[in-house]
Amino acid sequence: MIDPARQPLHWPPGSVRLRIAYVADAPADRRVVAELPSPLNRRAIALPDGAGTTAELELLSIPTPEIEDPELIERVREWTAAGMPTVQMMTFQGAQLFWGEGRAAVMAAPHRLAALEAVVVELAYYEAELVGVERAVAGFWPELEADGGPAFEMDERAHRHRARLARRFRELLGVRARLTRIIPFVHTPHVYPPTLASQVSERLRERTRMRHRAEVLQDQLEVFERIYDACGARAGEFTANRKNHLLEMVIIVLLAAQTLLVLFEILTRART
Repeated sequence: MIDPARQPLHWPPGSVRLRIAYVADAPADRRVVAELPSPLNRRAIALPDGAGTTAELELLSIPTPEIEDPELIERVREWTAAGMPTVQMMTFQGAQLFWGEGRAAVMAAPHRLAALEAVVVELAYYEAELVGVERAVAGFWPELEADGGPAFEMDERAHRHRARLARRFRELLGVRARLTRIIPFVHTPHVYPPTLASQVSERLRERTRMRHRAEVLQDQLEVFERIYDACGARAGEFTANRKNHLLEMVIIVLLAAQTLLVLFEILTRART
């Protein structure tokens, strides 16, 4: 039974607006819309209106009859856009899906809504993770030119920035781990026998170009890893060489001191 407080105004009867958050542990009083598999270990839960937790996705779920309503479709498209320039729209076996930034909508027969909601919520998580990785990688590029020099040769000036290089490398590993966690689900194989939910999932992956974007990100991260790994190697060699030079200077000073003592002793004996 639909909670009247959660039923959106000015939408067909039975419509529900879900405010979704992805959490590790779902409270007992929250509806679990989808469970993301290991190693993600996240559950998509529906938040109550006015909850303190910020929703990561707004999902509008509308039961529709067999006959299409062009006016309703346009209203749903405008709601999903929420001022954004573009919205992905897909029609499949009578079900219609709208995909925007932070918002999505599902229009389908009532008995199909639950499965499609779970698919959209799961794909929205992967899309958000990909966008997060893309933004993080884009932030690495401006620093690449400055950090590329020490990958070839490390000097005293560059060595003073080794802490920054180490921090950048740790950030890079974190982004790589974030991407690696979702790669198996971006490249998931086709389900046989196919279902409406599995086919919609495959179509959404194609529409959002998830596989291609993930491959591009992997190639870019590999370039960064090579550069920062080389920076780490050069920094290690520079530190080792500097320690060796310092040790050599200490040995030279000790030998010079010993030589002076011997000369002093010889002169002292000669005078006596």
